[in-house]
Amino acid sequence: MQQLRTNKQGFLLVDAIIGVLVVAIGLAALAALYTYGIGVMVSADRQEKAVQIAAEKIELLKAADGHSSSDIEDLMMDNIGTDPEKAKSVEIDDIKFYFWGTGRFLQDNNSTGVNQLYYVKVFVKWSDPRIQTISLETYIRTKD
Repeated sequence: MQQLRTNKQGFLLVDAIIGVLVVAIGLAALAALYTYGIGVMVSADRQEKAVQIAAEKIELLKAADGHSSSDIEDLMMDNIGTDPEKAKSVEIDDIKFYFWGTGRFLQDNNSTGVNQLYYVKVFVKWSDPRIQTISLETYIRTKD
């Protein structure tokens, strides 16, 4: 009996060290997951703001629905810009969002004169910390 007792000395100490180690590893994993989750939430918030900017610019262009394609092009040049190198910008929550658009006139080959569309695509770019870009596109009905 005395021999069994001497072989088990320090067993509780080893159990306690292993238990603390398992708990520490679990807490470290939870902390890493929490940090990652916060980063994803911040990134999603910035992406949502970029989509709102692009949607706002598209709605501005849709106000010209039924006008001529040259009116839409003028609106695009004045309010959105068409050159990514000279992109216009807006700053929201200390983040600078750059936006520009492209557009082209589409005409129905049936020559009915009813389905004349102007294709518009609006881009928004920002750093998060790497460069991110989103785009929204739509068609606008024109009278020409």
